[in-house]
Amino acid sequence: MDYFLGGSLGGLVAFVFAIPAILLEVTQKGGVSEAPLVIDVKTIFGFKIRDKHEVFLIGLLLHIVIGFLFGLIYIIFVKRGWLFVTHAPYTFLSLLVYAILSWIVANLVVYPALGLGAFGLKEGRHVWMETIVSHLILGVSLWLLVQYYQPLFFGT
Repeated sequence: MDYFLGGSLGGLVAFVFAIPAILLEVTQKGGVSEAPLVIDVKTIFGFKIRDKHEVFLIGLLLHIVIGFLFGLIYIIFVKRGWLFVTHAPYTFLSLLVYAILSWIVANLVVYPALGLGAFGLKEGRHVWMETIVSHLILGVSLWLLVQYYQPLFFGT
């Protein structure tokens, strides 16, 4: 149950913080060149994406999936006792350290595997900054949500 809840909360936080980008995309009818906090994925697995709506939707999907994995993998780390820096699950510091480490992994493993280049540099010069902000927002938001849910659902 904790795994599903952690992943769901991560995906939900990612979706909520993508709402400004979604609203901007809808109101501008696809005319937005840079959506906030959502990477414009113009190339994936070597395939070029030309339609602006598809670029946004794939970026949004990637954003939400990374949010889900962020929450899920954190719970796996907690359950397995792998919080090697803080050794204190569900604390602000542990989620902050986890956010920075997950940002490094996403930028050095996930994005190159998707064909976006290290730190997403094939998609833009400032993608690394967007992703660090996204990961830090995910970490802080999950910490706040865990403070709300911890008495009932999360065990230490």
